[in-house]
Amino acid sequence: MSEFHQLRYFLEVAEQESFRRAAAALNIAQSALSRHVKELEDRLGTVLLDRLPNGVRMTPAGQVFAVEARRGLEVLDRAGTRARRAAAGEIGRLALGMNDIAARNRRVARCLKAFTHANPGIQLDIVSMVSQEQVTALQGGKIDAGFMIERPEHAGLDHVCIENDPFWLALPIGHRLAARPTVPIGELVDEPFVSVSMTAYWLPQTRLLAQCRTFGLVPKIVQEASNDLMQLSFIAVGMGVGFVNASSALLAADDVVLRPVEGLTVTLGLDLAWMRQSALPSLHRFVALARSDFADAPP
Repeated sequence: MSEFHQLRYFLEVAEQESFRRAAAALNIAQSALSRHVKELEDRLGTVLLDRLPNGVRMTPAGQVFAVEARRGLEVLDRAGTRARRAAAGEIGRLALGMNDIAARNRRVARCLKAFTHANPGIQLDIVSMVSQEQVTALQGGKIDAGFMIERPEHAGLDHVCIENDPFWLALPIGHRLAARPTVPIGELVDEPFVSVSMTAYWLPQTRLLAQCRTFGLVPKIVQEASNDLMQLSFIAVGMGVGFVNASSALLAADDVVLRPVEGLTVTLGLDLAWMRQSALPSLHRFVALARSDFADAPP
């Protein structure tokens, strides 16, 4: 017999002031109820109930014990409720990695807002990290899911496609090509370029430069920047033009314009990725919302 059951039995007898009435309320035999209370008293080494001809009365020790027993059972009930809610994914924590492109994506932000509104018991821990760091963190269990670009083909990863972010040309507002709705790629042959670091963004930059070469363009890079915010700042003061993602429009100042480039089709695929074998209920809830929110995203 669980000690917690014996606590409940004792409290029922104390409240009813009768083994007979308590046994009826608990739907057990009076003899069994009496035995369990006696076992509890023996284990504590003290008498909790005075047995009277017409019922029972708590001893001073029983009164003190009853107060603590009620508190203990309340804590146990709370713990059980929270454990069940955690198992159902209603409470807990969810650690998410997020790269810069996801951080400025309004659809991602709205998805996070909708999730926290629908699941107030789940705390989102959002960590800024580049995509490759997210893959390592997922495999090591440091994050539960990640918003990343250039998701690797990994047997253990599952994903939801969020958006394809195309490359556009960023120009200072007074540039000769800024007034055009689209820019012919042939017009860029003699332009100085500001690029982001190949070390940090080697894969998308490699794909971008490879497509440029098919049009006969080898960008003349005059300056590298460590991130796109720095790149836009250099472009704004006229150091050159540069290829940026269309979502960078949210970062661009008034003195920078973004234009599509004719024939340029390279994009960055933004995905939500997680380890397929994860059994975390809160993650399953988040993934279900993401599948719904981003159902229209291109593969």
